[in-house]
Amino acid sequence: MVIKRATPNPVQNRARETVDAVIQATNDALKIGGESAVRIQEISAVSKVSVGSIYHHFGDRNGLIRATYVHNFSSAITDDIARAKRWWQNIHNASELASHREEMEDFLNSHFSHQSPFERVAIIGNSVGRQQLRDSLAEVQHQLTDQLTEVMQMLHDRGILRAGLAPRAVSVMILGMLLGRVVGMLDNDPVSDHEWNQAMLAAFGGFFQN
Repeated sequence: MVIKRATPNPVQNRARETVDAVIQATNDALKIGGESAVRIQEISAVSKVSVGSIYHHFGDRNGLIRATYVHNFSSAITDDIARAKRWWQNIHNASELASHREEMEDFLNSHFSHQSPFERVAIIGNSVGRQQLRDSLAEVQHQLTDQLTEVMQMLHDRGILRAGLAPRAVSVMILGMLLGRVVGMLDNDPVSDHEWNQAMLAAFGGFFQN
């Protein structure tokens, strides 16, 4: 059997639309009933994509589930990293960064409204004992870290990042802090989003020159 890559990335627009439709239908099924709700025939009916085409792009049912998990794990944060890069391109010193605190809080609110940390943590948990899914998540996490490191390197080159801090290490810390929001959400007496954002921004500010 041919093993398909974690998330198909066809060149043609029509094929990309096909892949997107199948992943959306699979994601809906996962949200409703978990993995047991993912049935190829039903996904085909909902997405209006033939069974043969689904197998062509995803290999098998496990490949389809894996691709959907990987897509969900990366999509929202990939968009937000690109958004952050566009925004930070206009920041040239630490004082400019500090003056945009309100915008950064809005950014955090927007980030968590797109995807709950619970979903990303659940995907990681589902990789236990499933080496292919774990490997796929490791690959996409590496790509996410690379993308954020480009942003931190830009700030480093402008003298905004605190001296002695490695851009990649800062990137890993930031991604870990975002994922760590789930800890507060699990608490029976959770802190508010505003309180969390203020604490996160204070910690985030420690990465940069005063």
